[in-house]
Amino acid sequence: MCLSGSVVRGFDFHSDEAAHCAAKHWDEIREVVNPKLSMMSGVLPKEGAKKVKALLNGASELPVNPPPRDWLGKAADAVPEALMSLFGKDIIEKCVNEMKSKDKK
Repeated sequence: MCLSGSVVRGFDFHSDEAAHCAAKHWDEIREVVNPKLSMMSGVLPKEGAKKVKALLNGASELPVNPPPRDWLGKAADAVPEALMSLFGKDIIEKCVNEMKSKDKK
């Protein structure tokens, strides 16, 4: 059974904050994720790999420009929770936590 990655330990990849942070750090995310995409089919469950490939429109890399807001949630839905850190979760989560921290001040 593949757990949905869209909400990982309380972190919601469908949130406005996550979309903002992904766009803000897109170049960094691409740098981390692109080298891993070639091994995607061996790491992800078959259905997840198909979904990610469809999101990439068959490309072997993430798009140069940040994709539409809903793309991030769809990508997270395709990747099991245990693998989300391989696909930029740490970068996005850090940014969101920093935003929340600033809001509290």
